Amino acid sequence: MKMTIFLTLIFSIIAFSGCQTASTTTVTNSTTATDSAAQTEIKQISIAEAKDATSGKNQQFIDVRTPEEYAGGHAPSTALFPLDSLEKDLAKLDKTKPVYVICQTGRRSQKGAEILHKAGFTEVYNIKGGTGAWIEAGFPTEK
Repeated sequence: MKMTIFLTLIFSIIAFSGCQTASTTTVTNSTTATDSAAQTEIKQISIAEAKDATSGKNQQFIDVRTPEEYAGGHAPSTALFPLDSLEKDLAKLDKTKPVYVICQTGRRSQKGAEILHKAGFTEVYNIKGGTGAWIEAGFPTEK
């Protein structure tokens, strides 16, 4: 009798643990799916595409690097919006115009683009390769 109760208890614990693992996996997968969907809304473009696109007047071209990095040289017509203060400065940007985001390598600009997308900006571009690739390609810069 005691053995039957013991085995039932062990079986119940194993079954309950299995349910917990499956539940956790489902939450993780749904979070990953949401993150992937958010990233598909942010267009990844090359520096050449950015250079062509940003020559017009109906867009915003922002650099999310630090002020020191920006002062060292940046793509022409970029406005400085450091990543660490981007969220508080969103009101300075127009949600109806395309926003091109650049940093040094493309990593911080991706984070900046995600902030913009979550804030309701509908046309957001992350510039792959960043300012480093911009300079390496011989494109003009300003100080």
